[in-house]
Amino acid sequence: MIKLLEIKTCTAFWDIDGTVLRFQRRKRVDDELTGRTIERYRELLLNETYKSCPQMLRDIACILTDNILVRIGIEVYQKQFLKMFEHYSKLYVEQWEQAGKCFISNKTAMFPVFEFMFRNRLVEQPDSPITILRDIPCDSKIFLNIFEECFSSFWVNKIREKVLGQETLAPIRKRIGPLRITQYLCLLPEPVVTDYLNSIAGRFTRQRRLITTQSFCHELLGSDTSISSPRFHPRFVTLVAAEVRREFEIQCQKFIAENHLQLDMSSDKWTLFHRHGPSLHRETIDFTGIRSPSLRLEIKYFMKHRYYSITADKDRAITTLAYAANLLTDNNPSIRFFADVDDVDVRSLYMSMERRYGQTAGGKSVSNIMRVFSILSVLMEYLMSNHRDEAMRSPVPHDNPFSRYRFHNAKDYKVRTAAIPEAVAEQIDAHLDELDPVQALLYRIFSATGMRMKEVLFLEADCLEPSQYEGVVQLKYKQYKTLTARRKAGVPDYHRVLILKALADEISGQIHKTKEWRKELGVPYLFVNKRPNFRASMISMSNYLLVINRLIEKYDLRDENGRLWHFTSKQQRKTLTVTLIENGASVDELAYWLGHLSRNTASNYYAEVRKMKLAELNTSFFREKFDLLLSDEQLAEYTEEERRLLYMDFRLEQRRVEFGFCLKKLADGGCTSRSSLINCVNCKNLCTGPKYLPYWQSLMNGQREVVNSLLAAYAEAGITDYEEFREYRQATFLLNCYENIVNAIEGGASV
Repeated sequence: MIKLLEIKTCTAFWDIDGTVLRFQRRKRVDDELTGRTIERYRELLLNETYKSCPQMLRDIACILTDNILVRIGIEVYQKQFLKMFEHYSKLYVEQWEQAGKCFISNKTAMFPVFEFMFRNRLVEQPDSPITILRDIPCDSKIFLNIFEECFSSFWVNKIREKVLGQETLAPIRKRIGPLRITQYLCLLPEPVVTDYLNSIAGRFTRQRRLITTQSFCHELLGSDTSISSPRFHPRFVTLVAAEVRREFEIQCQKFIAENHLQLDMSSDKWTLFHRHGPSLHRETIDFTGIRSPSLRLEIKYFMKHRYYSITADKDRAITTLAYAANLLTDNNPSIRFFADVDDVDVRSLYMSMERRYGQTAGGKSVSNIMRVFSILSVLMEYLMSNHRDEAMRSPVPHDNPFSRYRFHNAKDYKVRTAAIPEAVAEQIDAHLDELDPVQALLYRIFSATGMRMKEVLFLEADCLEPSQYEGVVQLKYKQYKTLTARRKAGVPDYHRVLILKALADEISGQIHKTKEWRKELGVPYLFVNKRPNFRASMISMSNYLLVINRLIEKYDLRDENGRLWHFTSKQQRKTLTVTLIENGASVDELAYWLGHLSRNTASNYYAEVRKMKLAELNTSFFREKFDLLLSDEQLAEYTEEERRLLYMDFRLEQRRVEFGFCLKKLADGGCTSRSSLINCVNCKNLCTGPKYLPYWQSLMNGQREVVNSLLAAYAEAGITDYEEFREYRQATFLLNCYENIVNAIEGGASV
């Protein structure tokens, strides 16, 4: 029964089926209309008329306020009102989905349902949602729970359809977000979810794609999905991690075992996988760069032979062969097979490479040519041998013209690794704190030990050992480059060097930090990394080089020639070698520190460093130290030791002469020019510089006056053939010498 009990100013008290409620009176709605509308609302709730006639509720909402409808529904007819709210929540979700709406937040809100229920409007959020639930004697979470239940039930069914159809969830993820879709996915029975994830992971193996957590989530939820743990449901993260780990173990076995299936002569791209520590290394051999189809086929057979007979991984020969094959056909388009190549073609190839690489590459051009001719000679030997594939139909070469090319003193043409300039090294050290701690630690290990990249990457957790010396610790590592030779010589696999305790403490911190990651990855190596939602993996040394070079670019670190320095890890080994030699390390000490099995290797380092230090004592060195101008010809006759002695003589001013220093070797005897008229002016051993320029200019001006006075005297006496006079020739010769010296000093050239 609906009855108006009392009216007080702007409010009215109503008895609604035994419950007294106080409502605000509206100016344009009289009490009689209000009573009839409440009665209609009562019938609508009790009879569920809103299901067949949704417009009735909207008409009622136009007369009564939203807050009054909710209060009556909750305080008088709560069960019926919540049932109606559930009905409209389901309708709202369905129409929201059909309208292509998308959530912009991870949190659901029930207020749009009220807007849809009372006004038939699809909105993301009403303007004043709080007023709807004002003075409601119940927790608003009851509405949120109902809406969340309807929303999740609807989308769980949608997700189930995708899962059973083995389809991607990307369209749904774009609608409701990654957190909600992963949460709803986990509401399905776990066997169903596991089978679905297994099927998605299996696509990677079937398509020979390496699986990672990132690639798996992109395949499942779309490539624009941001991979971050807080964006996913925890249960989903656990399931995906287990699935990726399981599939990766399958790939490690299957991909390597099926490498031979990739060696297909009809395919121009071979994708091969090899173990790289605990990871899989993917290598693509691309033949599409070889323009000649027949040469391309011969090279394919050769690369297949190399895979089985020579090396099974990281074969870089294809790049060299593609380049050489294209040059051969560019020079001689009639070449169809390698059997067509003769001495003229080989000579033409050599000349083309000389022109292309240039003659000023500091030995690089010769090294490149040697590498190309070496691999081509091996290719020709294969085509002529009994090892060539029986399926080949190309003609067999009768000769190997590449084998007639011999490169003598090949090691002299090798481009040597440069030591890091002192100024560059100091600046890198000064800014190491800006790097990630692991990258900074790698740099310090390389600099302190001179270890190779692989030796540092595969440092093991037990690499630190005590030392008998105070303040230092032994670092134990395996020398992979010489491992076979060490075993043949009966030398232990592990080599040990001393490092400072401060560096050892940093390494200990890395060992402790990566303990769980090493356990997950199943390896003893301490340089492993793990990002959120990714499985643990070995760190990338290429990223280390990239980070250091970015630091160099940031601070514009340049060498003495003004060129931006390009950093490689080998440079740290060379820099340590130079430092050891400069500080008096013997050949045996150098060989031990760098882990060389032979003194000859260390001796080569010695010779290279001595040659490098000799080059440093060049004309630029003396110019900077003494502000003197020397030519390369003047220093060419001096050995390294003689240049050091010359430097000491200059410092002690034992070679000072008028307006400069004398470069004459003491072994050549005394000076024979001191008593002559021009003294040192025209001597090749004179070394002068800008500090003496005023004196030379004064001599030049004075000598010019002497020449002018002679010319005036000859003119007054009527003498015209004075050019052959001895006094005139001596005066002009001396003037020319002064002018040459002044011009040389002003121009910065050697005298």
